[in-house]
Amino acid sequence: MTIILDTETTGLHAGTDELLQVSIIDDSGETLIDRYVKPEYCTEWPEAEAVNGISPAMVQDCPHISDPDLHDRIQNVLFDADTIIGYNTQFDIGFLMAAGFCIPDVPQIDVMRDFAEIYGEISEEHGGYKWQKLTTAAAYYGYEWDIDAHNSLGD
Repeated sequence: MTIILDTETTGLHAGTDELLQVSIIDDSGETLIDRYVKPEYCTEWPEAEAVNGISPAMVQDCPHISDPDLHDRIQNVLFDADTIIGYNTQFDIGFLMAAGFCIPDVPQIDVMRDFAEIYGEISEEHGGYKWQKLTTAAAYYGYEWDIDAHNSLGD
């Protein structure tokens, strides 16, 4: 099964910052996981909240990512995957690994890297194509958001 995965987090650093939302769909568009989670240590994340719109109040009654039922459910979906697709996939996988998930040794497709070449903007700093935001890729293809951008299910 091919899965498409995205997360929202309290910041940019796996291992220090924490997951706020995990969404996984299959290649037919069926939602397999879509769950907000309450961070175990972070109590506020104003910079991330300004981007993803997820406030402490929104997750105060949600389970922690370490909740055994939720953790097992997500882990089982990951183990069922024969391909993982995402936008900046290594970011999401880094957060999942920091939260204790095992990532199967399957192909990982990072659409952000593919789109960077399509978009064609050169980054002299990185010696290649500049990575673009997901909203830039969506606009490029005329995508109409059903759910707000920066909601992991919408992304």
